[in-house]
Amino acid sequence: MFDLAEQNLRDDSPIYIVAPPDTTDDGETASIEQYHVHLPKLDSYDLIDWEPGSNTVEAGDRFEEIAPTLELLRDNREELPADSV
Repeated sequence: MFDLAEQNLRDDSPIYIVAPPDTTDDGETASIEQYHVHLPKLDSYDLIDWEPGSNTVEAGDRFEEIAPTLELLRDNREELPADSV
C-alpha cells in the first residue's frame, strides 16, 4: 500500500506485483495471504483496482480516503514498532 501511495502521488501508472508460488514454506505464507486474501478484500472495498491476470494494482475509487493515513504511517515509520508497518 505504501508503494501505491507513493506511485499515486507521482502518476497513475499501475504497480506490478509478484504472484505467489503455488506451494509454501515458512517465508512465503504472507505472500500467499496477500494475493489470495488481502488484495481481493482491498479491491472489493474499491481501495485498489487489482488485476490478478496482469498482476497490477492501481489506486481505486476510494483510495484517497486512506491516502492520508498511509502517508502518516510512512512518514513516521521509524517511530512505530517494526512489526506494525
